[in-house]
Amino acid sequence: MQRQLLSLGLLFSVLVPQSVWAQAGIGPGQEVADLNDYINAHEDDRGLGADVAKAMQRLGRLEEEQKHVELATALWKRAKTWFAKHHFEKNGSPEAALAAEATRRLLAVQVSVAGDLQVRATPQQAPQAAIAERATELDGFLTTYIGKRASASADAVRQGGLFADLEAVRSYGALTETRASALTIATLEERAAGHLAQLPIPDGLDPAQQTAQQTAVKQAIGELEGRAFTAIEAAWLAKPDEKAVEALALRKHLTRLRPLKYPQLEASATDMVNVTQAQADASRMASNAQKAENLVLKVKYLEKAVKLDPQNPRYLELLQEAQAKLAASKGTP
Repeated sequence: MQRQLLSLGLLFSVLVPQSVWAQAGIGPGQEVADLNDYINAHEDDRGLGADVAKAMQRLGRLEEEQKHVELATALWKRAKTWFAKHHFEKNGSPEAALAAEATRRLLAVQVSVAGDLQVRATPQQAPQAAIAERATELDGFLTTYIGKRASASADAVRQGGLFADLEAVRSYGALTETRASALTIATLEERAAGHLAQLPIPDGLDPAQQTAQQTAVKQAIGELEGRAFTAIEAAWLAKPDEKAVEALALRKHLTRLRPLKYPQLEASATDMVNVTQAQADASRMASNAQKAENLVLKVKYLEKAVKLDPQNPRYLELLQEAQAKLAASKGTP
């Protein structure tokens, strides 16, 4: 009987906002304990799969809210294993949505620590040596993001990398997570392309060699943009007319990457997105944060965005990433 009451309480906690629990005098620590108890008791009960999925989702998000990164990561890994163990179908069900979210969030951890291209000063090297070193650096950078080349040919399509892992989320049939993954790809591509565009030309090169280096960097950016466009367009076409903020965000990225195919939307096109004033304000705060170079200011903007639209997981992810960078900068001598 006690276990049944616990189960009912847990399902209530999964579906009811945390503020309600707070009013009842139940803190996050107790909720975490109850969620863990529920999952441990019922994770092998296939008939309760949807409820266990909701409990896992709530627990993972709660751990993230409390900045328990290692515990949250362990939970998302457990959720992926649980989904595979029970052979749930990839059909957009609550179980599949959990597996998609777990996959995306685990990859988000990798994305947050993905190394930018490490550029070494090479003035002491001969021009040809500097060019060879830059070629190796570019290849390693692209391998991280979009995988290895399928063959030795310089024109061969790359396969794998972080982009491919994020694209794989689409296989679960969960539209929300598919869009979230595509937006992560868009953010990652912008970061990577921006980094490449700022690479210095190695010292000691003649004009022709400088032009060749600039061309090599532009080609690398082109490869990143091409793969990003493929993933973003697929997510957009999954349901392009859906009235959702995420859908419009994908559409804007398509315009950035392929303006001829996806012309700029008219101002009236924003009517396709059904948003509240708070959500619109949150979007503006997040946009300001993306433009802010000062980390303290970036964190403040994102804190406002999360407060205005707490149901948007993307804002929380951006906030956590900015807070981590701010903490790291303060710890730097």
